This record gives sequence, C-alpha cells and structure tokens, in this order.
Amino acid sequence: MKLEIANIDFTKEKSEYNEDWYDWLSSELAISFLNNSKLKIRLDFNDQELEEYQSEIETTLRNTLNLGQSDRENLKKHLYAYYKDLVLDVGEEYLEDMPAQENEDHIWEFVHLSSLSISKSQITEEFFCQFTGRCDWEVEHGVSISFKNGNNLAKVGDYGHVNNSDAYADQTMDKYIYYGNIIKTYAAE
Repeated sequence: MKLEIANIDFTKEKSEYNEDWYDWLSSELAISFLNNSKLKIRLDFNDQELEEYQSEIETTLRNTLNLGQSDRENLKKHLYAYYKDLVLDVGEEYLEDMPAQENEDHIWEFVHLSSLSISKSQITEEFFCQFTGRCDWEVEHGVSISFKNGNNLAKVGDYGHVNNSDAYADQTMDKYIYYGNIIKTYAAE
C-alpha cells in the first residue's frame, strides 16, 4: 500500500518492533537539519488518522524538511543542558567515550540522530516531528529532539514523549524545552 503526503511517497510496511503492527515509511530522504544525511520518515498514525489529519501531517512534514543550520545552532544550549545535567547528577567519570565539555560549542559532535517520525501529542493533540538517536553522554537513554508543527522547538531529552505535556501529563510542562533533575531550559530562551 502506498500514500503520498507533501510530495513524499510512503509505503506501509511491517513494523520492525512488532509483527502485528505496520509502519508508514518514506524512502530515504536527505534531511537538511541533519546536514543532508539520509533518513526514512515514519508516520506514527493508523490509516484512519492519516486520512483525518492529512493536512496537519503535511504541514508538519513540510516544516520539518525546512529545518536547517540555524535550528541546529538554537538547539546547542538545550543539548548542553541535557549533557551538563547528567554530569552534575552522576559525575564526569560516567563519561566513557566522550571528553568533558566546558560549553555548548562542540555538543553536536556527540549527537548521532538516526530516526525521524511525525506524530501527535496525546495530551495537547498537536503535531510534532521527532528526531531520535544516540548521544555519547547518555548511551542508555539516547537523545530525542521534537519540534511542534515541525518548526517550533518543543523538547530535548532522552527517548520518549514528543513534548513535556505527554511526559508529565501536565500541559504547563511545555514551558520547558529540557526538564532535567538539576537543570531546566525554557521555551522562551
């Protein structure tokens, strides 16, 4: 089965995570935000939702594909907060494959994004793109970066929810981009 949204072809394929599920996946596309690295985009919707929310999904997809270098730059302080929060919590000796960082300048060198999905928040019912992958400072929980509507930074942290509303079942938590044990960063920063 095939579907086209925002001039991108998606194919319905058996999920790699559950043999009873299906995923809608694009072919590999060059993603500007990732310095033109190629990824498949996954749509986290069932067939009925794809039809019902096609306009919102299309807007989110188009906005996601327009993310670029300035968006990466704006993320540095939030990624560094995630790194620093972990170091303050468990100590620099926890860092195995990464030198200690004094500031945000080189933080992207330790982030390795490998997937991109479009989904909808359970709490706010807004649409998001979510990049996930590895980061060298938190090997177990990785990194997740979400943009509301594909263009407004919403959340940086470990794998999981697309926004802090979903993570904490509290809409007031969306004032934070990164919400750690010690350090927090805000959407208005």
